[in-house]
Amino acid sequence: MRIAFYCNLMGWPKKSGGGVRQWVLALANGLVARGHTVDVLTEAPPAKFRDEPRLDPRIGRVVLGRRGPRATRRLRDYLLESGDVRLVAALNDFNLTAARLKPRVGARAQIMLTQHENLSGDRVWRKKLKYWLLGRAVRRDFRRADSVVCVSHGVADDLREQFGVPAALLHTIYNPAFSEDFVRGMDAPVEHAWLRDKTVPVVIAVGRLHPVKGFDDLLRAFARLLERRDARLIILGEGRSRADLEAQVARDGLTDKVALPGRVENVAAWMARSDLFALTSHAEGFGNALVEGLAAGLRIVATRCPSGPAEILEDGRWGTLVPVGDPQAFADAMDRALSAPSPDREAQLARARAFSLDAALDQYLALWSQAPRG
Repeated sequence: MRIAFYCNLMGWPKKSGGGVRQWVLALANGLVARGHTVDVLTEAPPAKFRDEPRLDPRIGRVVLGRRGPRATRRLRDYLLESGDVRLVAALNDFNLTAARLKPRVGARAQIMLTQHENLSGDRVWRKKLKYWLLGRAVRRDFRRADSVVCVSHGVADDLREQFGVPAALLHTIYNPAFSEDFVRGMDAPVEHAWLRDKTVPVVIAVGRLHPVKGFDDLLRAFARLLERRDARLIILGEGRSRADLEAQVARDGLTDKVALPGRVENVAAWMARSDLFALTSHAEGFGNALVEGLAAGLRIVATRCPSGPAEILEDGRWGTLVPVGDPQAFADAMDRALSAPSPDREAQLARARAFSLDAALDQYLALWSQAPRG
């Protein structure tokens, strides 16, 4: 079977798509390991893309250039010349371009769109006109595709209820967020003093430093937690909100209690030495880091945001869910979790393994085995 991923794998300077990048790398490498022919089509700068060391060397690399009429023609020609190819698009602009090409390629290519974010939940962070235009395009164009795969049931429900995407096109396949490499990485050393010489519990959060992740809420909740017990907070990640978060830490007198180390090489080792994983997002398509928190055996406190966390935690079975934007409730939940016995690590690891690469690949291959629409 020939599969082609169409996405912003590497990104031009201002665009990264980090979570989607990891998803593409996992699926593409996994598929070629199973004997399938895989290409990755992207707008990335050629040298940076072709030198990407994490892509299996057997994977084809096709540079389309910057999005526009020329890149769209190159994509169309690729689909027509390849024949019987499964095109997998990811991220909004790529989804829309792929969907609009379906009438031109017909049954020569199966067009699968993948939705990695909850559009309604994410709208507050978008400019109103841009969100309105995106919504109109989704309503008009997504129905042209052969299938639309969503990373959580909540994302699928949102597309159906708010954007009119036909239910017959929608499928849910959870992200392959778990890997045995993550488990092996938990034994690696960590040089941070709070984790090397544990004297107080450590709360850890991981994610892009962006308002949608709610790290400002986490800092407010953590300040209230400190009124009851001593603790430390580590937020791993980088992004546009760094300066605002650092100012908030200083303003609230948390400098010696909160650390923002940025991106780290081995998140697994940092998690494994922490005590509680916190997710304060206002919206998530899925929540990869939450699966990693389960794999690391941490106590879990997360917001019940649209869409993934409640599904990953099975509505609270594997951690505490609290309302979005309620620092007091989040502080209360963290305090209760830190006072409770340690969770069953083996049971949590088993839950995390439900989100494995093999499980995702089996579901994608089953969809691709269906004949494309003409």
